[in-house]
Amino acid sequence: MTEVQDQILEAPFLSTPARKIEEDKWLRDRRAFFKMLPELLKTLRGKWVALYEEKVIEVGDSMQNVLLRFRERIPKGEVYIQLVDEKLPIAQMLSPRRGRR
Repeated sequence: MTEVQDQILEAPFLSTPARKIEEDKWLRDRRAFFKMLPELLKTLRGKWVALYEEKVIEVGDSMQNVLLRFRERIPKGEVYIQLVDEKLPIAQMLSPRRGRR
Protein backbone atom coordinates (compact mmCIF):
# COMPACT_ATOMS: atom_id res chain seq x y z
CA MET A 1 0.00 0.00 0.00
CA THR A 2 1.09 3.52 -0.63
CA GLU A 3 1.40 6.16 2.04
CA VAL A 4 -1.80 7.89 0.84
CA GLN A 5 -3.75 4.64 0.89
CA ASP A 6 -2.63 4.03 4.47
CA GLN A 7 -4.15 7.38 5.50
CA ILE A 8 -7.56 6.69 3.91
CA LEU A 9 -9.99 5.33 6.44
CA GLU A 10 -13.04 3.30 5.62
CA ALA A 11 -16.29 5.18 6.08
CA PRO A 12 -18.13 4.15 9.23
CA PHE A 13 -21.50 2.44 8.92
CA LEU A 14 -24.18 4.65 10.40
CA SER A 15 -27.36 2.88 11.25
CA THR A 16 -30.53 4.88 11.23
CA PRO A 17 -33.36 3.83 13.48
CA ALA A 18 -36.23 2.24 11.63
CA ARG A 19 -39.17 4.58 11.76
CA LYS A 20 -42.66 4.33 10.50
CA ILE A 21 -43.02 6.46 7.40
CA GLU A 22 -46.17 8.49 7.74
CA GLU A 23 -48.28 8.64 4.65
CA ASP A 24 -48.32 12.09 3.13
CA LYS A 25 -51.48 14.05 3.95
CA TRP A 26 -51.93 15.01 0.30
CA LEU A 27 -51.91 11.33 -0.67
CA ARG A 28 -54.52 10.52 1.97
CA ASP A 29 -56.77 13.26 0.59
CA ARG A 30 -56.17 12.01 -2.94
CA ARG A 31 -57.11 8.48 -1.92
CA ALA A 32 -60.24 9.84 -0.21
CA PHE A 33 -61.22 11.67 -3.41
CA PHE A 34 -61.10 8.50 -5.48
CA LYS A 35 -63.04 6.63 -2.82
CA MET A 36 -65.75 9.34 -2.88
CA LEU A 37 -65.70 9.80 -6.67
CA PRO A 38 -68.77 7.63 -7.48
CA GLU A 39 -70.90 9.67 -5.05
CA LEU A 40 -69.37 12.99 -6.11
CA LEU A 41 -70.17 12.24 -9.76
CA LYS A 42 -73.88 12.04 -8.90
CA THR A 43 -74.07 15.61 -7.58
CA LEU A 44 -70.89 17.51 -8.47
CA ARG A 45 -69.95 16.35 -11.98
CA GLY A 46 -67.91 19.04 -13.74
CA LYS A 47 -67.17 20.94 -10.52
CA TRP A 48 -63.83 21.36 -8.78
CA VAL A 49 -63.54 20.18 -5.18
CA ALA A 50 -61.00 20.83 -2.44
CA LEU A 51 -60.36 18.06 0.07
CA TYR A 52 -58.84 18.75 3.45
CA GLU A 53 -58.45 16.04 6.08
CA GLU A 54 -60.30 13.63 3.78
CA LYS A 55 -63.41 15.84 3.55
CA VAL A 56 -64.73 18.02 0.74
CA ILE A 57 -64.62 21.55 2.10
CA GLU A 58 -64.91 23.71 -1.03
CA VAL A 59 -66.72 23.30 -4.36
CA GLY A 60 -66.60 25.61 -7.37
CA ASP A 61 -66.55 26.07 -11.12
CA SER A 62 -62.80 26.64 -11.39
CA MET A 63 -59.69 25.41 -9.64
CA GLN A 64 -58.63 28.99 -8.94
CA ASN A 65 -61.90 29.91 -7.19
CA VAL A 66 -61.79 26.78 -5.07
CA LEU A 67 -58.17 27.43 -4.10
CA LEU A 68 -58.83 31.09 -3.23
CA ARG A 69 -61.80 30.18 -1.00
CA PHE A 70 -59.80 27.40 0.63
CA ARG A 71 -56.92 29.81 1.37
CA GLU A 72 -59.36 32.25 2.99
CA ARG A 73 -60.42 29.50 5.41
CA ILE A 74 -57.10 27.70 5.87
CA PRO A 75 -54.16 29.88 4.81
CA LYS A 76 -51.36 27.36 5.29
CA GLY A 77 -52.95 23.92 5.02
CA GLU A 78 -52.17 21.33 2.38
CA VAL A 79 -55.07 20.85 0.00
CA TYR A 80 -55.99 18.37 -2.70
CA ILE A 81 -58.02 19.96 -5.52
CA GLN A 82 -59.51 17.88 -8.31
CA LEU A 83 -62.12 18.09 -11.05
CA VAL A 84 -65.04 15.74 -10.50
CA ASP A 85 -65.24 13.79 -13.77
CA GLU A 86 -64.70 10.25 -15.06
CA LYS A 87 -61.89 11.46 -17.29
CA LEU A 88 -59.50 13.36 -15.10
CA PRO A 89 -57.38 16.09 -16.70
CA ILE A 90 -53.80 15.26 -17.52
CA ALA A 91 -51.19 17.98 -17.15
CA GLN A 92 -49.14 18.42 -20.30
CA MET A 93 -45.75 20.05 -19.98
CA LEU A 94 -43.00 20.64 -22.47
CA SER A 95 -39.70 19.12 -21.62
CA PRO A 96 -36.86 21.63 -21.29
CA ARG A 97 -35.35 20.39 -24.55
CA ARG A 98 -38.55 20.49 -26.58
CA GLY A 99 -39.57 23.86 -25.15
CA ARG A 100 -36.50 25.64 -26.48
CA ARG A 101 -36.54 27.04 -29.98
